[in-house]
Amino acid sequence: MSEEMGDVFRPDDHFHGYVVQKLLGRGGNGAVYLVHHEVLDALYALKVLLVPGAQSDNETYVKRFLREARLASRIRHPNLVSVHDCGFDEERGLYYLVMDYVPGVSLRDTIALEGRIAPERAAGVVAQVASALDAAQAFDVVHRDIKPENILVQPDGRVKLVDLGIAKAQNLGDSLKTNTDSVFGTPSYISPEQAQCSADVDTRADVYSLGIVFFEMLTGKCPYDGNPARILEQILSEDQIPDVRDVVAGVPPGLAVLIRRMTIKDRTRRISSFGVILDELGKLGFGQSVGPVPAAEYAPRPVAGMKTLLEGIGATPPSQEKKTVMRGKHTVLLWLLAALGVVAIALFWYNTR
Repeated sequence: MSEEMGDVFRPDDHFHGYVVQKLLGRGGNGAVYLVHHEVLDALYALKVLLVPGAQSDNETYVKRFLREARLASRIRHPNLVSVHDCGFDEERGLYYLVMDYVPGVSLRDTIALEGRIAPERAAGVVAQVASALDAAQAFDVVHRDIKPENILVQPDGRVKLVDLGIAKAQNLGDSLKTNTDSVFGTPSYISPEQAQCSADVDTRADVYSLGIVFFEMLTGKCPYDGNPARILEQILSEDQIPDVRDVVAGVPPGLAVLIRRMTIKDRTRRISSFGVILDELGKLGFGQSVGPVPAAEYAPRPVAGMKTLLEGIGATPPSQEKKTVMRGKHTVLLWLLAALGVVAIALFWYNTR
């Protein structure tokens, strides 16, 4: 296709039941448009991936794109952008997905505009992202690209985490295999273990990245600087990041300690779950910043893989369905016995008159 990505659609173009409103942004492999659903009268974001030339040459990009759609459609949470539709348009030669439209700006734009974010507000952002990642952790999903660009801030202060394209999923039939010598993510935010091998990561890698974002919100700058090679050198060194209180004044000691615990380079000593982060924020008085619904209601802890997956997509696990049927049968039997009892009493009373 010879058209530039930004010219795939123009205002008022019709596409699979949607009317294109405007271009929201473009990247190296696609673009995002604001669209209006013709029947539902609602706004959505349409993300398209162009596949110039042979599809086999772009297999990795396609798999990442489809992976984002699958994961985002399964893990439902108020702080995660949900995907509602996905497919391939043969006429235009592009893959597409339809997701929530989130009005607002990225956390990157917010930091650039404000310089530093007040501790209470920064803790609120971290709590909401941690809540979303806690839900992902229940499905053994590691995001692997936590950074300000992937955190959208809405006018009411709520945030949405986006881009599960390079997420690592262990229990959802993931078909994209990560090479043992490959590195994904953005250098300034990846953990030491991710800098060495993206395949050898777990939730603790996301904990580290969120800790770096927390540091940047409070100070206005990332703890690492220089070119990518220099940044990776700093990440892989044994030196811990600076204490946030040495960079900027007014940060509560408890938050500074939490950031240090989130960004310990030795992952065996690092905080291992987002539930712990949420608990710590609550103890420090920031528990009300999580959002309108507690994270626990959206992130059931895994008991068995299939049971958790079914709960995540709103289905009823087979064992629970069987219990529901049995409860229904028991209820009918009790009503039947009660009715027979009433009839027996009536007959006895009539015969003894």
